Amino acid sequence: MTITTAGPRPAGESGPDGRGAGGDGAPARDPWFPLACYATGQLVLLGWWLALHPGLMSPDTVSYVRHVTTGPWTATHSVAYDALLRLSLRVTGDLSPVTLLQTTAMSAALAHLAGALRPYGPRRRWLVAAVGCAALLPPLGAFTVTMWKDVPFTICVLLAAGTAARIAARPRAASRKGDGAPDGGTVPESGMAPDGGTVPDGGTVPDGGTAPDGPRPRGRAWDPRLAALGAELLGAGLFRNNGFVVALIAAALLVPLLPVARRWTAAVAAVAVAVPPLLTVTGYPALGIAPPPRVFAYQTVFGDLAVAYAERPGLFDRGQRELLTRIAPIETWLRGATCHTVTRVYFDPDFDGQEAERHVSEVMDLWRDLLVRAPGVILDARLCRAALAWQIGSTAGEPGGELYRFSLRDPVLPPAWEGTPVAAVMRARPLSEGLRTAALTALDAAGAHRLEWLLWRGALWCHLCYATAALARRRTGNRAVAALAAVICAQQLCVLLTNTAQDFRFMVTPIIAGVLLLPTLLREVRALLSPR
Repeated sequence: MTITTAGPRPAGESGPDGRGAGGDGAPARDPWFPLACYATGQLVLLGWWLALHPGLMSPDTVSYVRHVTTGPWTATHSVAYDALLRLSLRVTGDLSPVTLLQTTAMSAALAHLAGALRPYGPRRRWLVAAVGCAALLPPLGAFTVTMWKDVPFTICVLLAAGTAARIAARPRAASRKGDGAPDGGTVPESGMAPDGGTVPDGGTVPDGGTAPDGPRPRGRAWDPRLAALGAELLGAGLFRNNGFVVALIAAALLVPLLPVARRWTAAVAAVAVAVPPLLTVTGYPALGIAPPPRVFAYQTVFGDLAVAYAERPGLFDRGQRELLTRIAPIETWLRGATCHTVTRVYFDPDFDGQEAERHVSEVMDLWRDLLVRAPGVILDARLCRAALAWQIGSTAGEPGGELYRFSLRDPVLPPAWEGTPVAAVMRARPLSEGLRTAALTALDAAGAHRLEWLLWRGALWCHLCYATAALARRRTGNRAVAALAAVICAQQLCVLLTNTAQDFRFMVTPIIAGVLLLPTLLREVRALLSPR
């Protein structure tokens, strides 16, 4: 006799919370569950919005607003996010509608991701509670109402993770014979047999029979959910300049995990990856938006060179040292030689950005030469800078390792803005003084050094996502949580390639996903430890 251990159940069988399941093996449709998740997240995030109205701001926020008011408008930040702020100012004369929209979109993303985890058996009330906890945690609640391009970027990545999990859990059947399905049917890769049971790795279904003979679907059929996945990955690239790197890595990981419509998966991912760079090079200039300077895109390279020169100056010949001194004095390179951040050299007052732009091709040649002659130095600098994504413990005791969280004060505005309507809308105007006091108190308590590894750093939550995926795959043979984890892994790997500093905002996605995965992880651990 074969013991069924998979999550999805045949028609009529009760789920873990006593509710029935549909004949396709998924939990019975419950229209109130996604609504409960959304309403919970929206209610909590609305409290953060009222407390921190019109929203937290940073020096980046000032740059966004400058782009769309006094100009010049450049693509150094997200043009899509700049456009949202411009639209808000034009229509309402305020910026708060953007942060209110962020609370709505984040609530929808939380509900979407919770729904993707529902087939794995965690009780609905625990998933709703996880959504509430994610929204209530001070770092995540305050992040959602901050005017950062990273907020819509994070929302897009969360939506992509949920959509990928849904596609992997319940792939659609091939649309025609000859696509690899025997007699026109399919045995989905999610592990479900045609009768609604499950097919473990060995091919046995719960009643002791075996799965139908024949190859599994080769995945040529179009799945409409792929359009949503492509749009979500495209949004990640539009809302953050290096977001297309996350889309590229996610696509490379998802193609083998989504066996249905693999070619279509690759196609929509290719569009999502290609469009943002094309817009930067050709589309935005056609609209009068200047492309970012090349030196801006190569900030990490200057950080690598500073570390390499400080650690092994003998690697640089006379001509290469002269190149460095044209851009900044040697003392500046040595001062900025901390592997945790590039800001100490790139934003040093003695760093000549215009000179760096003129010599950027020579700088890149120097970097590539070092990568060949001393790859260990460059790799070590990158790994150190990516500690935000990989190291659970704090780096605050090391030079440049302090974690940047939020700016709770009003931003410093250009002197010419004083007394203008724009300056007025960029000041804190809480709609509830009581909620603001509570929010600031909660943020202060959450900022304790001993809590940094748990509340502010994404490394622990990444590992939790991978553990949940491994346990769920072992129990059910289903790839859904693995697909979700693949999207999280893509952001973790992107930090290794593109990270410039230890900024909390770069790894918010794994924290949110990890909190929502806790009920699923607890269920998997309980199933692993329970006697059979």
